Amino acid sequence: MADAQQVAAAIKRLSQMDPDAFMDAVVRHVTGGTDGRTPRDVQGAALADRRLAPRTLVALETAMRRAKWYNPLREGESKREQQARIAPWRAKLKDAMGPIQDIVDDLAHEHAKELAALDDEAFTDRWTAFVLDEPVPPPTSPRVEALAFRSPRVAKRAADICRLMFKEPARFMPEPAPGESRKAREEHVERFRQRVASEAAFLRYAIQYAEARHGRMPSEPNHRLQALKLLGKAHPQELLQLLRQVRGEGRAAAQEARRERRDLRRAARPRAR
Repeated sequence: MADAQQVAAAIKRLSQMDPDAFMDAVVRHVTGGTDGRTPRDVQGAALADRRLAPRTLVALETAMRRAKWYNPLREGESKREQQARIAPWRAKLKDAMGPIQDIVDDLAHEHAKELAALDDEAFTDRWTAFVLDEPVPPPTSPRVEALAFRSPRVAKRAADICRLMFKEPARFMPEPAPGESRKAREEHVERFRQRVASEAAFLRYAIQYAEARHGRMPSEPNHRLQALKLLGKAHPQELLQLLRQVRGEGRAAAQEARRERRDLRRAARPRAR
C-alpha cells in the first residue's frame, strides 16, 4: 500500500507540472510506464487523490483527443493500421477514466451541497464569477465547480439568475474600462450573453432531469411556437392573414383529395353492359 507521505510528495510534484507535462505523466502511467522516480502504486494513488482527480480526468480527456499525436503514423504504416494500433491505447485511457470520473462526481455532489447552503447574495456572486470565468477559489477545481452548478440541487437557482443576467447584463458585468468605446462594450455584452445562454442550456438539462425524477415529463422548449407568439404580438393582422391563407389552402387540398378518391371509386365500379 502506498505510503501517505510518499503520496503527498507525489501530489506536490505533479501539481507543479504544466498541463502538457502532467498529461504526459498521466498517459505514461495509464499505459504501463513509470517516471523512474515514483513507484507505480504511489503515482496511481496520487493521480486518483481528490486533490488531483479533476486534473487527471481533464488530462485523460485531452489525451484521448490527441491520440494521433501520442501514436504518430509510423513509416510504411497505413492509416488503418494506425487506427488499429490506437484502439487498445484508447481503451486503456477509457478504462482509467471510469474510476476517476466517479471521484470527480462525488466531489461535485459534495460541492453542490456547499453551494446550496450559500445565501442569495453569496450564491449570485459565486455564479457570476463562474460565468465570467474568474479563478475558482481553491481547493475547488473549475471542473468540480461546473459540475456542481449543473447539478439538480442548484441548477434552478442558477437558471433564475441567468434570466436576470440576460435582461440586465450590466448589473453582473465588470465596470467598463476607462475609454472603452460603445462598440467594444456592445461586443463584451454580446459575449457575456452568449456565455450565459451556453450555461443556461446545461442548466436546463439538469432541471429536466430533476423534473423527471419527480415523475413529471420534461419537455424541450418549442422555439417555433415561441417565435409564432412573438410574430403575433408584433404583426397580428399579417399573422391572421397568413393563418387564413394556410387554412384555405388546407381546405382546398382536402377537397381535391376527396375528389380524387371519389373519381377512383367511380373508375373502379364495373361498367353497365
